[in-house]
Amino acid sequence: MSEIGGRGGSGGRPALITLTAVGKAFDVGDGTAPALLPSSLSIADGEFVVFLGPSGCGKTTLLRMMSGLLEPTSGTIAVAGNPLWDKGRCRKELRSRLGLVFQDSALLPWLTVEENVRLPLDLRGRLPRAERLSGARAMLALVGAADIGARMPHEISGGMRQRVAIARALSYDPDVLLMDEPFAALDAISREALNTELQTLWLSTGKTIVLVTHSMAEAAFLADRIVLFSPGPGRIDSAIDVPFPRPRTRDLTYSPEFQRMVRDLHERLAGLMRLP
Repeated sequence: MSEIGGRGGSGGRPALITLTAVGKAFDVGDGTAPALLPSSLSIADGEFVVFLGPSGCGKTTLLRMMSGLLEPTSGTIAVAGNPLWDKGRCRKELRSRLGLVFQDSALLPWLTVEENVRLPLDLRGRLPRAERLSGARAMLALVGAADIGARMPHEISGGMRQRVAIARALSYDPDVLLMDEPFAALDAISREALNTELQTLWLSTGKTIVLVTHSMAEAAFLADRIVLFSPGPGRIDSAIDVPFPRPRTRDLTYSPEFQRMVRDLHERLAGLMRLP
């Protein structure tokens, strides 16, 4: 079992998410197929953690268990010391502290951008309509999409759709933002711009962010700590602290230090996969 602790660079803050021997196996025919072998990890309040590893290693499976969409087969997930799962059910009061952004924006095509962002607040129904409306508009402004609220999802670019998806996940002010390769389908220039904007959003909000990616450069640019996964059936293998100060700019990516880190990540992953 892998066990990785929190990062001292997070200001000594306590763990917000604690995974203890968390594993997942899916029913297949007459048996089961392991998707993630038991692994442990602690993530500090306000930390930016990136999950990095080959396809099929359990990164997304673990993220979905952390979000409350999948129940672990073994082990426990705790949010601020409280178990996320209780007798086979995700605890709603803890689930509300978690925001999830999918690889696809998953916007409802029959709703406007503003209505999509407002949807989680509408479903909760706890706030007056005027407050829900102002909240949705504030989140759109936060992600740089203040002027597209009246448009339909098909009328905006892929990059803008992902901004809207992030705004929707933030609409109910979760403590944690879980992101499953949100920029994978974008072109290189748009992805680079959104990486910078995501860093800015993280710095301004203080949210805890966990991001799944296959990009070593993206991981090195965004993370406080990179968690490496071994090939499937995967497990958490190790974690690497990222030493670069913030805020990080595009110029950093041209530096020898940054390139060395990306090369080191490549070599570590190649070693885990036993590639030349």
